[in-house]
Amino acid sequence: MIKLKEMNKSIFYNNLIMTINEIIGNTKSDNKSLKFKIIPVYEKDKPFNGLDNQMRLIALSEKNVGNRLLTIEETVNLVACQSPFVPIWINISLNKINNHILVFNFETSLRFRKPSQLKNIETGHPPFKAIL
Repeated sequence: MIKLKEMNKSIFYNNLIMTINEIIGNTKSDNKSLKFKIIPVYEKDKPFNGLDNQMRLIALSEKNVGNRLLTIEETVNLVACQSPFVPIWINISLNKINNHILVFNFETSLRFRKPSQLKNIETGHPPFKAIL
C-alpha cells in the first residue's frame, strides 16, 4: 500500500484541481468560475481528537460555512489551514452550473489526519474522490 508522505496547501490545491478535471473533463473553466459548498460529514462511531473538534466547532461550523459558496482559494485556505493535517477523505461532486459558475459539493470528513493516513490514495489525488 502506498503511503502519502507530504501534504501542504499547494499539494491540496493541485489535488482538488485534478479531482475537478476528472469530473468536468475538458470543459474550460477558470478558478473564478469554481465555487464550493462545504458539507461537513459527522462520522458516528469514529474517534475524534482535539484538532478535529476545533475544526468541527469553529472553522467548519454551520455558522462559518453553512449556506456560503466559497472560491477555490477560500476553500483550500479554510480546509487545509492545519496542513499537513487535512480531512481524511473528501468527496467532490458537481452540484449545478449557474451562469457559467460551476458549483461543487465538497463533502468532507471532520477527522483531520496526517498524510500517511489519508484515504483515496488510489485516485492519485488524495484525500479527494470524484463522485460522478
